[in-house]
Amino acid sequence: MKHSPVDFVLRPGASGWEFWKIPPKSDPSPEPDFSSKSLGVARHLMMAVPTRSLLAVPVWISPQGDPTELAELELLSRHLLKKNAEVYGIPILEKDGRSLVLALSSIDDDRAQDYYSKAATFEFPARLWDSDAEDVIVWREWGEICFAFYRDKKCVYFACTGEISIGAPLCGIITRTAMRLRFEGVTLRMPTRLRLIGDFSFEDRTALRDTLQVDLEHSPVSPPPFLPDTYNNPAPPSAKMEMEKRTRWQKFLFFAVGGIAFYTLILLFVSGDLLVRRIQLSRLTSELHSIEGAASGAHKLVTEWKEFRAAVDPASFAIDQLAAVATEIPGEQVRLTQYSFDSGRFTIAGEAADVAQAYDFFERIKKAPLLQDYDWTSRQPQLVGRNKVRFEMEGLRPDAKTSEE
Repeated sequence: MKHSPVDFVLRPGASGWEFWKIPPKSDPSPEPDFSSKSLGVARHLMMAVPTRSLLAVPVWISPQGDPTELAELELLSRHLLKKNAEVYGIPILEKDGRSLVLALSSIDDDRAQDYYSKAATFEFPARLWDSDAEDVIVWREWGEICFAFYRDKKCVYFACTGEISIGAPLCGIITRTAMRLRFEGVTLRMPTRLRLIGDFSFEDRTALRDTLQVDLEHSPVSPPPFLPDTYNNPAPPSAKMEMEKRTRWQKFLFFAVGGIAFYTLILLFVSGDLLVRRIQLSRLTSELHSIEGAASGAHKLVTEWKEFRAAVDPASFAIDQLAAVATEIPGEQVRLTQYSFDSGRFTIAGEAADVAQAYDFFERIKKAPLLQDYDWTSRQPQLVGRNKVRFEMEGLRPDAKTSEE
């Protein structure tokens, strides 16, 4: 997983939990008097899972295989996988066409279970020590001694021994582990440097150094957490359920907020459009009021003209219109059979020798000076006998009254 900003680290200590504040631009500092209420200030809490609830086995696998699936198969084949444990395959390195993976299983721990819901990410404690030059690091968690082996600053194995003091059993466990890791090619040599973290007596330090024959460095005070560039996130089962629940809730909130934002934008758009339309309506209303007087006068003038036109406009007299129509007859072979005029509607019907003469007469009527105010339409000429077609045309003046009027 990619590195995310961590503001607090909860780590198991020698006699209880250690709570560290991780400022963005200064050194980490311990927070004394830790309690569950202390976690309320953490926005991105990293929890170090107690080592006693973890099982680590380094295995070599094919680079093409899935690390987690192969790690689970390896633990199952060795009968090391506990019921309901979560399995993780943590890549360490690749060499000679093989991949070294730390097969890790994680189970719930009653000392940590109350804090799972507060953590944003998880890590195992051995990875939070600065292993710059050490091959082995030894520390205590709740009185029990734990140790981890490193190769090129990467943890390749760790375990909780269950021992509470340094003695022959602990030295034997570390020695046998070092030999097995060297035989399996997990480490390249026997350890030469060991770091001891915590309150250990001079006799304990001397016994460990002499038995293992290593250069020993002692840190009586627990150093601050060393945050790696990436997180492995070996969450226990209950913690994983909490993380999945939190992820589902975050997705729900994301879509809910997105939906609210979308409908808010729609509401703002509709409100803005309504506001613009109201402004336009107000402007048009103002313009209407401003021209209302002039429009009323113009309407009155048009009405008076319509009433007066019938008395002075030649195009309004039926006899003048008929004369204009007769003038446009192209020859003796075209004759009129019907003529009517009523309220601006002009209807003409007649007969012609052929269709060409009928259309010629129609074009002449449209171009007649006295009849150009009319909008002319014609029907398809109909053959009614030898050398005889019947035609009909209609002209409609803009001020003509319709049947509804």
